[in-house]
Amino acid sequence: MVLVDKDIIQRNQEIFINGYNQKNVQSISYDIHVKEIITDDTNVEEYDLNPRQAIMVRCIEEISVPMDLMIKIENKNSLIRNGISIVAPVYNPGHRTPIYIRVENISSNIFKITKDMPIAQLIFIKLSSKPDITYDQQGNASFNEEWKYKGLSKYKDYYEERTRKVEKAKKELDDKESSIYTNILTMMGIFVSIFSLVSINFNQLNSKNLTADFILKMNLSLGTIIALFIGLIMVFLRNREDKNILKIFIGLMVVMIIVLFFIL
Repeated sequence: MVLVDKDIIQRNQEIFINGYNQKNVQSISYDIHVKEIITDDTNVEEYDLNPRQAIMVRCIEEISVPMDLMIKIENKNSLIRNGISIVAPVYNPGHRTPIYIRVENISSNIFKITKDMPIAQLIFIKLSSKPDITYDQQGNASFNEEWKYKGLSKYKDYYEERTRKVEKAKKELDDKESSIYTNILTMMGIFVSIFSLVSINFNQLNSKNLTADFILKMNLSLGTIIALFIGLIMVFLRNREDKNILKIFIGLMVVMIIVLFFIL
């Protein structure tokens, strides 16, 4: 059963610790308002929310959920039409807390969030009976009496581990993508190399100065350039994060160039 306006007014002292105002009571809901926007650096009273950006907001209202109720937070129609979406938890019986919500801008326009603006609405749902264990009695009730924003609280390590797994999977995917590009470019390089060697040697068949020594030096020079080209492809596409591979490759190329210099 959902509480209606007269029920909300009658029970406001049970539900609200701070921030209640009767003018915010609607027919089956209660409008809640922005107190401050939580950023990485500090909390501010106004904020320009960019497209595809989300931010945490603390509301003016503070609640203490009665044992026979649960409280849901829903979007406001006017904000939905502006491309603003909110995400919030369900508040269980026994939960005492300021209201924190995540606000996301899914529109293509910048949306200004300001202090005191209505941002969402509370829906009060009556339970069939009192739970055996209320939120404040749970051992893992990390967000009870969260008078200062805690972020992930005790779940921080768990979710950071999951984030690391996602980052690892992304890196593996990037490596596979780089490997595909490397293989394609390497094959193209080999093809160009073979074509160049055959073409240059064929053109030199008509040269009057054609000697075995000339052919050897020409092919060594061309081979060094081709090796440099293919090596750079493999280093920068396949081993971009491995600085040792780059150092080894540069060292080998220096040796090859020195040897080639003495041969020529």
